[in-house]
Amino acid sequence: MHAGRMEHLPYRGESPSDRFAYELYREEIKRGKTLLQLMAVQKEATPEIRKHWSARSFTPVQTSQGIFDDVVCNISYHFNKHGAKYISVALMTQEAQKYFVANHHAAILSNGILKLPRGSFEQDGRIITFH
Repeated sequence: MHAGRMEHLPYRGESPSDRFAYELYREEIKRGKTLLQLMAVQKEATPEIRKHWSARSFTPVQTSQGIFDDVVCNISYHFNKHGAKYISVALMTQEAQKYFVANHHAAILSNGILKLPRGSFEQDGRIITFH
C-alpha cells in the first residue's frame, strides 16, 4: 500500500447473494434500467417526445411498479449513457432532431437504418440512438 492513499472497497461483509444482487444492480444502472431511472424517463416521456423515438432493439421491462415499454427503455438507456450533458430527455430529443435534420443527407442507409456519426435513425427520422 502506498503511503497516504487508501482504497475503499464496497464490500462490508455482505453475503455472496447480496454481493451478486449489488453487481446486477450496478449493471442495471449502466443500462439505464433501474426503477428510479425508468420512472424518471417515463415521467418526462410525453406523447410529443415519445413520437420522436424508435423502440427498435429494446424490450419492455417488468418491475414492481409495473411495465415500462420499449420506447421508455430505449430513451432511458441512451439518456443515462450519453444524456447528462443535455440535462433533460426533452433537450436530448430536441438536439437529436436538430442533428438529424441538419445531417440526414449524409446518412448511410444500412438494413433500413440511417446511420450518422452521432446516432442512428429510422427512415422517418425517429431516434434509435443518439450521443
